[in-house]
Amino acid sequence: MGSYESEVKEEMSKGKRVDGKLDITLIKFVCQTSPLTLNKTENLPHFFKKVALLNSFSDREVWQLSKFLHRREFRVDEVVFRQGDSGYGFYFIFSGAVNVMADLGAKVDNPNGELVVQLKQHQYFGEMGLLEDFNRRSATVIASEKTVLLGLFKPDLEDLIETYPIVGAKFLREISLVMATRMSQLSEELMTLKKKVNEYEGKANS
Repeated sequence: MGSYESEVKEEMSKGKRVDGKLDITLIKFVCQTSPLTLNKTENLPHFFKKVALLNSFSDREVWQLSKFLHRREFRVDEVVFRQGDSGYGFYFIFSGAVNVMADLGAKVDNPNGELVVQLKQHQYFGEMGLLEDFNRRSATVIASEKTVLLGLFKPDLEDLIETYPIVGAKFLREISLVMATRMSQLSEELMTLKKKVNEYEGKANS
């Protein structure tokens, strides 16, 4: 069974152009930053100002990053990527929401596994697949409603670093910090779980 990301990877590996690249002009981007701009629901500058990952970016740096993003609309239940697939991209949720599903070994009716979390507008996901060469997706991500994602894929990241090295380095730093924070939280959760197991075993043996 395919997914959007697997299709993008196949196309890019053949050197083909992937549809939906934003590549917005600087003049248009600057005009949209005005507080007087109408139709802000489709306004990229206002959207990015609400994305925590980009808090340290200037308007010009956000514009430079946005030139390498791909806009894609997803219908309900359309798969972004599947658990076990080779990771290839990173995604901002421009509108809508996605369900993160994982096969945790339990018997469930959904073939994609159990619902782990739902992510909504202004959130992002997929950073490990963008940074690690041999990453395998740990979950399946599916659009839970009509959704628009802005994707950055591995070749795009390489082009970003080559074209705008400062912005590329800044972006890498921010997603590395996100990964470090999530790993720290996971370690704390595992320690808490281990403590509870030890307490349970102690009570069982007493």
